[in-house]
Amino acid sequence: MRKNWLSALLIVSVVAGCGVRPSAVISGAPAPAGPANGAVLYFLSGGQPVRVLRPLAQELPPASPVDLLAAGPDESERERDYTTEVPPGTAVLDQTPAPNGVTVTLSVGVAGLSARAVDQIVCTARDSLGGSAQITLRGEGSVRGPLSCPLPG
Repeated sequence: MRKNWLSALLIVSVVAGCGVRPSAVISGAPAPAGPANGAVLYFLSGGQPVRVLRPLAQELPPASPVDLLAAGPDESERERDYTTEVPPGTAVLDQTPAPNGVTVTLSVGVAGLSARAVDQIVCTARDSLGGSAQITLRGEGSVRGPLSCPLPG
C-alpha cells in the first residue's frame, strides 16, 4: 500500500512540475473563408502595396498572378478601396531562372513603370514563385533589377 501511495505521489509531482502555467484564452485571426484555391496579389491601399488573397474558381485554370494584377481589382476588392498602378494588358511573357533569382519578361516596357507598379509586380511575382527569389523585370528593351519585395513574404 505504501508503495502505491509513493508511486501516486511521484506521478502527481511530475505532472504538477511540468512547467506549464495556466493562461487566458489567446484569440487568433478569423479562419480564411472561401475556396482554398487562390492567388496572392499585391494591390495598393492608401498608396502602399498590400497582400490580397483572391479566390479563384475551381473550374477555371488560374491565370498568371501578374496578369490578374494587371486586370485590376475585382468588385469586392474595389469596395475595399484597393487600386493598382500596373498598366492594363501587362502580361508575363516568360520567367527564366537567373543566378540571383528569376527574370520575368513582361509585355510592357519596364522603364516607364511607376515605383509602386514595380513593387506590386515584384511582390506578386515573388509570392507566386515561392516567396524568396529576387526578381529582375525585363520588357521592351529595358531591365530593372534584381529587385526584392519591400514587404515580408
